[in-house]
Amino acid sequence: MQNIWKSNLFHETYDVNITPFKQGTNSLRVQTFCHSSTRYGWKNDSNSQRPNIIAFLILSGNQQMIFKDGTKIKISPGFFSIINLNNIDRDFLTISDTVERYFILLEVNSLTLNMLDEMFPSKLPAFQAAAPGKLKKCFEDIRDSITSNDADDSMISSYAYRLLHEAMNQLPASPLPESLLAALKYIDNHFQNQNLSRQDVAHAACVSISTLGNLFRKHLNSTIHDTISFKRMEKVRQLLKFSNKPIAEIAAECGFSYSYYLTREFQKKFSMTPSQYRSQNRLQR
Repeated sequence: MQNIWKSNLFHETYDVNITPFKQGTNSLRVQTFCHSSTRYGWKNDSNSQRPNIIAFLILSGNQQMIFKDGTKIKISPGFFSIINLNNIDRDFLTISDTVERYFILLEVNSLTLNMLDEMFPSKLPAFQAAAPGKLKKCFEDIRDSITSNDADDSMISSYAYRLLHEAMNQLPASPLPESLLAALKYIDNHFQNQNLSRQDVAHAACVSISTLGNLFRKHLNSTIHDTISFKRMEKVRQLLKFSNKPIAEIAAECGFSYSYYLTREFQKKFSMTPSQYRSQNRLQR
């Protein structure tokens, strides 16, 4: 099914995946393929959260990506990125000519999130592709499979996986120091440990606590403690959305000794309790 949205500032052609599918099923599900053109003056409203993950490739034109900390990078043809629209941390501004891009919307579910964590453990990718033609072909295969007369959801999903795998293969080597990468990997694998300390992380990275703290501030604009807390809260939010587990069980699984501590920290960060967040954001399984 094809929809066209257009105005003076954009023209977008959406091919919607209408193959039979049960809402909330854990699979790599492509909801939509889009061929988008935006013109000078267009600004994406990224303040609202949406239950999708977007993967896009810039085909022509230029944009500017502005991060919350004020960092700005210019994106041009061949730029590829994956963004979880449930957790927006950046705005997009068109700064020059018409921008043309392909993008797909993936359903957010635990399988897809875990798959992305495995493929891109540091963070979701945003990079200038070395071989954008290969990524472009992956997008077009997804489009062609969605619009085929005998469209099959498993085939569409396989092409989506091929796109993610190609992106993983083209991901540039991390500019982060090896010790910092080791620390981040250790946090990813041990944040569930209630007794995880800065000393544990520094020992795993083979540097002193002060040296590692400086690396976190310099390269991530964060601290070891805040990074651990962020990882725990992201896992808490994922479990609240995608599981029926009691709050106490989620607390234990995410590194909190008591559910009281989880509720206190969660309310401090999100201005609501975990139960309130679950009721507002719950996605069917």
